[in-house]
Amino acid sequence: MKAITLLYGDTRSNSDMLYLGGIHIHDPFFCFESNGKAYALLNPLEIGRARKSSKFDGIFDSHRILDTLPQRRRLSGDDCDAVCALLKSEFKARRLRLAYNFPLYYADRLSEARFDLEILPPGELLFPRREVKSKWEEKQIRRANVAAEAAFFMVEEMLRRSKISGGKILFDGEILTSEMLIREIEKTAIAFGADAMDTIAASGAQACDPHCAGHGPIAPNSLIVVDIFPRMRDSGYYGDMTRTFLKGIPSEAQMNLVETVKEAQQAAISNLKAGVDAASVHSKVCEFFDGRGYKTGHTAKGYFGFFHSTGHGVGLDIHETPRIGRANVKLESGNVVTVEPGLYYPEIGGCRIEDTVMLCKKSAKLLSNYHYEWIIE
Repeated sequence: MKAITLLYGDTRSNSDMLYLGGIHIHDPFFCFESNGKAYALLNPLEIGRARKSSKFDGIFDSHRILDTLPQRRRLSGDDCDAVCALLKSEFKARRLRLAYNFPLYYADRLSEARFDLEILPPGELLFPRREVKSKWEEKQIRRANVAAEAAFFMVEEMLRRSKISGGKILFDGEILTSEMLIREIEKTAIAFGADAMDTIAASGAQACDPHCAGHGPIAPNSLIVVDIFPRMRDSGYYGDMTRTFLKGIPSEAQMNLVETVKEAQQAAISNLKAGVDAASVHSKVCEFFDGRGYKTGHTAKGYFGFFHSTGHGVGLDIHETPRIGRANVKLESGNVVTVEPGLYYPEIGGCRIEDTVMLCKKSAKLLSNYHYEWIIE
């Protein structure tokens, strides 16, 4: 008999559960897929809403199932007892597929209940079909990127309205900081029905640490990396975009750096289509930077050059498969990935330019849209 795929958690932290049920449920619960159909075991607080608006093919009442158990188990039982009883009685299950991060406590309970467990290793997907996005999913990702675009416009306007005085950037008389930009980005995203958590708005040396959110004053005449990845509150899908700005006058080294990153990104996008090996796209970006004299390496202070992947999948998680990096992965039509090469040198600054694209048979189409003008005097 084919194994049943079993999940436990909440839809805020477990994107597979949100994918399977298409509904936000923030208290942990069990759900599973059997013979291509999805089922959930819920308490009475969630059943009515789930029956009206979820994608589950069947919904079971955990309280009613517990009431069918013998008296001793009924008094001490929990949802794990209920799901064990349901899987054995209704689905005749013997084998269960679990993700590598399935809770150990419940995995032990399932083993004690004499289920054979197949625990997938990290990197092996419960639902590989998530890599290929539908038209509806494409629309959700576009919506999230519209929120990002609005936030970039707001950042650009704040920089345009600001003045440089005394070695500082002043916005409405206050020193402009990373925290101010991030706060306004978050507010803009909310206005578009999205949450922009962990946004990056970093300048100077901070911009050379790709995942540094940024803190303190934004430096004038310095490259400012702004990475915005909003998540739609209703559907749960992410967008992802990065632009690099500069308030003031750039140096020749900064201009060459930004133009090189932009060329690399556009070349990588032009190389993407169904059937292409992801590692070859990443390798070409590395070779391009190296050929332009931008070397990658590390010192005691950290890495410099181009030291991250060219891109990653985007969907219900901000970082999904497939990834555009060193691993050989054949890309498919319907994959949605970012393209985000970057260069980071503390003596020059950091630059990253990122868009989200969807792979088609012969090319890749943009799911994000914002200009690449970066100098704001």
